[in-house]
Amino acid sequence: MSLSISWLLSIGPLMVWITPVMAQANPGNQNHPLIEVIHSDADRLSGQAKLLQQGYDVKLYNLDAPKQLLSSLSQHLPANQTAAKRTLEQRLQQHGRQALQQQLITAYQGLSLAMQYQIDRYPAVLFDQGRAVIYGVTDLEQAVHLYRQWQSGLNR
Repeated sequence: MSLSISWLLSIGPLMVWITPVMAQANPGNQNHPLIEVIHSDADRLSGQAKLLQQGYDVKLYNLDAPKQLLSSLSQHLPANQTAAKRTLEQRLQQHGRQALQQQLITAYQGLSLAMQYQIDRYPAVLFDQGRAVIYGVTDLEQAVHLYRQWQSGLNR
């Protein structure tokens, strides 16, 4: 069975509905909650390494990943449609169907998570599976500090 770019485009939306279940698999704990960051290439994130050293589980989801993946597959295709299709099919065979499917799942996780948690702008730093969201902050240590302040206000 040969794969085409239409297959690639049709599988992407399917992954959007599959990945939210996987995103909920690791709830974290109260001392070190799971931190999920929805961002784009334009956002310069900082503080991730320090949080990982402190025991936090930090998941980054780049909303530009699907575009990057499709762009890399279609890079330098011939202008002739038949030749382009043949070249694309060769690339897809080289990647392997399973590997490509995993890359698509990974690429669409950010969009999936944003839809699941109804995130309407980014960057967005999510805690407790979307219970708390901090928008516009790219320093992840600062985001944790703001989250802790919010959390302490709930306990008063």
